[in-house]
Amino acid sequence: MLGQLQGSLGKLDLQDYPPVEKWNPPFCGEIPLSIDAAGQWWYDGSLIKRPALVRLFSRVLKREGDQYFLVTPVEKVQINVVDVPLQVVSWERQDNGYISVNTSCDDHVDISIEHPLEMRFNAASQCDIPYIMIRNNLWAKVQQNVYYQLATELDIKAERAWLQSGDYYADFGPVVE
Repeated sequence: MLGQLQGSLGKLDLQDYPPVEKWNPPFCGEIPLSIDAAGQWWYDGSLIKRPALVRLFSRVLKREGDQYFLVTPVEKVQINVVDVPLQVVSWERQDNGYISVNTSCDDHVDISIEHPLEMRFNAASQCDIPYIMIRNNLWAKVQQNVYYQLATELDIKAERAWLQSGDYYADFGPVVE
C-alpha cells in the first residue's frame, strides 16, 4: 500500500505545495502510517528514516476535522496523528522584524496573522505549549529548545508575555512570578 501511494506521488510535481485542499478523491481506507507526538513518522510499526519520503508525504497531507489524510488527485487514505503532524525545529528573526520558523518537513513561514501562534495546554507536561499554523489548517508544535529560545524574545506588557513578529503579536500568557 505504501509503495502504491509513493508511486502515485511520484507522478506529481511536489516542488511546491499541491492544491490538496481542492482535491476530493474517493476514500480508499486507512493505512498503518502514523505520526507520533514527537513528530516522527511510522509505517506499520517501523520508523520512516528517509527525510525525503517524510517530506513527500507531508506535501500531500490534508486535515478534515480531527482526521488526517494523504491525498492525491485519485486517492485518499487516512493516517493516524497523535498530536499534530509537524514540529517547529528552528527560527530566525528577519530584517523586517518577522520571526521565521522552519519545520521538520522543510516548511518555512513567518509567524503572522496568516500563520498564527497559539498556546495550548498539554496534559502530559501540565503546561502550555506553543503551536503555529503552517498551512491549510496543519499545525506544528514548537519543540522545547525553540520554545526556550523564543522565550528570550518575549515582551512583558500588562502582566502578560507577548511575542512580536512584524506587526503580529502572539500572547504567550500571564507572567508567573
